Amino acid sequence: MSSLARVLVAGRDEPILHALHQLLESVGHDVSRTKSAEDAARLVSAGEADVVLLAHDALASLDWLLEAHGNSAPMSFVALSSSLSAAEAHAVLRAGVCEVLDPGSPDTMLLAAVERAAREGQLKRELTILRARVSDAAQLALIGRSPAINRVREMVGRAAAGRAPVLVTGERGTGKEIVARLVHDLSDRAARNLVTVNCAGAEPAALEQELFGRIAAEGVRARAGLLEEAWGGTIVLDDAQALPEALRAQLARASASRTSCRVGGDEPFTVDVRLVLVARDTGTESDAAAINDLLVRFNAMVVAVPPLRERRSDIPLLVQHFRRRLAAEHGLDLPALSPDDMLPLTGREWTGNVRELEHWVERDALATHPGQPRSEKGALHGVDLGSSQATLEQLERAYIMHVLQLESGHQSRTATRLGIDRRTLYRKLKQYRSE
Repeated sequence: MSSLARVLVAGRDEPILHALHQLLESVGHDVSRTKSAEDAARLVSAGEADVVLLAHDALASLDWLLEAHGNSAPMSFVALSSSLSAAEAHAVLRAGVCEVLDPGSPDTMLLAAVERAAREGQLKRELTILRARVSDAAQLALIGRSPAINRVREMVGRAAAGRAPVLVTGERGTGKEIVARLVHDLSDRAARNLVTVNCAGAEPAALEQELFGRIAAEGVRARAGLLEEAWGGTIVLDDAQALPEALRAQLARASASRTSCRVGGDEPFTVDVRLVLVARDTGTESDAAAINDLLVRFNAMVVAVPPLRERRSDIPLLVQHFRRRLAAEHGLDLPALSPDDMLPLTGREWTGNVRELEHWVERDALATHPGQPRSEKGALHGVDLGSSQATLEQLERAYIMHVLQLESGHQSRTATRLGIDRRTLYRKLKQYRSE
C-alpha cells in the first residue's frame, strides 16, 4: 500500500521540475514545485510538505532549507544528484537527507524512494506527537529529571507506539506498575480495558483458565478468559517471572499467532490484546533466568526501571511531590523541605526504592503533622473513628479500604503498604465484596 504525501519539488531546471511533477502526481501525490530557494524555505518553514525532493541544483540550498525546517512538523528530504563524491553523499545523508538518487534512475526507484521518505516522515510526526503525550503524562507519573528516568520515559514512548509485548523489569518498589500503566494509557488501546493479573502464588490450572477460559463440561459452565474479555485492550501480567514454563509458552504462541483456544476445546478465537509482562528482578539466578526466558519467548521490548540509587538526583523532586500529594489528601500544611533537610535523604540507601521513600515521607509528615483528613471529619470509609461502638473488624476494614484508595486500587502495593501478604488482602477484599 503506497504512502501518499505532499511533495515539494525544488530546483531551477523547469523541464526537470515539470517531469518530476507529472510523475509524482500520476500516482496520487499532492505535488508543488518551485525554482525559488526563498519560496522553498518559506514552504518548508511553514510545514507545507511531507517530502522535499531536491534536484541537483537545489542541493546548494540544503543547509538553508534544513535551518528553515527547524522545529516545524517533521518532513523528509530526498536528493537527485549524479556528481556527488562518496564523501559528499555521506555528508548530505548525515545532514538529514533520507536518500540520494541518480537523476537517471528508473521512475520506479524514484517513486519508491519518495514513498519511503513519506513513511519515514509520518513515523517522525507520530513519534513527535507521542513524545509530547509521554512528556505530559510521564512527567506526572515518573517524577525526576535524571538521565536514568529520562531513558525510561523514552522507552515508554517507544513501547506505547509499538504492538509487540513489553517486558518491564526492575527491583521491588521502583515503579514498574506505573510504567506498565503508562504503556497502556499512551497507546492506541487506551480507551479499551486494562486488566492486571498477578502470577505469583497462583495455581497453574486456575491461572490458565483465568487467561484462556474454558469450555463447558459436566457440572462446569463455559467461561471466556481474559484473552477474550480484554479484546482490544492490555493485559498486565504482574510477577510474570512466576509464570509456569508451560503457560509462558502457551501465552507466547497466542500472542504471536493472535489466536488461541479455551481450555479443553479446539475452537479458536482471535487474540487482540497487548501483553505487558512485569517482572521483579531480585538478583537471583533463578529470576534472571526467568526474565531472560520471558524476553526470548515473547520477543518483548524491554523497559528497565532503575533503582533509586541510580537516580539519587531525583530524590528531592520525589520527596516534594509526595509531600504535596499528602498535603492535598490530608489537608495538612507541609512546606517544602530545605536543602539541609534533603541532604541526608539523598545519601541514604533506599533498598525499597521509590516505594520505601514514599512510605518514609508519609510517616514523617503524618508524625510531624498529626490530624484527621479535613474531608473525612473524623470518619474513615463510613466508620466513626471516635465512636466506642466501632468494632476491631470495622476499623480494620476501614483502614484497608483507605490504604487501597491511597494506592489507587493497586492491590499489590496496598498489601506491601499494610505489611500483609497479598493473598491475605485478596481474601479480605473478596469477603468485603460478598458482604
